[in-house]
Amino acid sequence: MSQADGKQEKSEAEKLNAGVILVAFEKLTSGGRGVKKFARSGLRYVNLPDGAILVEQNPQKSSEWAELARKGHRIAWVMRDGEYLARVVDGEVVMLKSEK
Repeated sequence: MSQADGKQEKSEAEKLNAGVILVAFEKLTSGGRGVKKFARSGLRYVNLPDGAILVEQNPQKSSEWAELARKGHRIAWVMRDGEYLARVVDGEVVMLKSEK
């Protein structure tokens, strides 16, 4: 692998950061262009770089996060391949897994 290849891989991994997540979160919560819905659940989501997605919290679940969503908080999760990478609550991003 050349040095240029290493830099390209690093820049790809850096695409999923708090700034990118917040832009997607605003789009998700305001119904902007690019917001999609899952057919089965009706939950809204936005595609993110590197195969990740930002999905709104399902308020019908029985978790503490669903309870907060029912109370009016805006909650969403960044996921990839079934793994939770980050949580967004009212515009505050908490990274749960570090990108390699």
